[in-house]
Amino acid sequence: MTAAVSASSRALALRQGTADLHDNIDKSIMEKDPFANVDNYVKFLSLQYYFLKDVSALYEHTQLSKHIDDLVSRRRLGLLEQDFIDLERRLPTSTLVPLIDNNTDLATALGWLYVVEGSKVGAAMLGKQAQARLHYTGEFAARYLAGPGAGRGSAWRHLVQLIDTIELTAAQEQALINGARQAFTRFQLYQAQVYS
Repeated sequence: MTAAVSASSRALALRQGTADLHDNIDKSIMEKDPFANVDNYVKFLSLQYYFLKDVSALYEHTQLSKHIDDLVSRRRLGLLEQDFIDLERRLPTSTLVPLIDNNTDLATALGWLYVVEGSKVGAAMLGKQAQARLHYTGEFAARYLAGPGAGRGSAWRHLVQLIDTIELTAAQEQALINGARQAFTRFQLYQAQVYS
């Protein structure tokens, strides 16, 4: 999540408030060398699948959809499922109950969405590694990393603008940061499971 934001923006405060978790996740994922071979890559995809399946309710969240008209089309779970089909691997099954649903308050849900959508920014770079090292592309086995194609940057800027301009109380401001931190922590929980 390295998109440019103004010095006084709420999105910048959100990025700073989650930098420790984000940096730790980035580092630990790359230490696992996800593109070294097919098995490593499938573990990486499994981690992504657990997390995206867990947060799928975000893309049907009533309050979020009032602010983000393309919310449903931002979902990438189907692309990830197709990658498993391409690789002839079974979809992983989680035993954890999702923490997010339609009753999650708007600020918390927006914090979670910031994390999920922010991962698309780094996915473009990871997709290049998948292609260079494993020869997987947006047409085969790296659909999830390729994403929906054009518009990734503009979709991210739209979300950052919403975070910066939406009216929030002081309690909601904190819930926004707490939600993002919860999302990163949840991702780390799945990471521990996949790489145990």
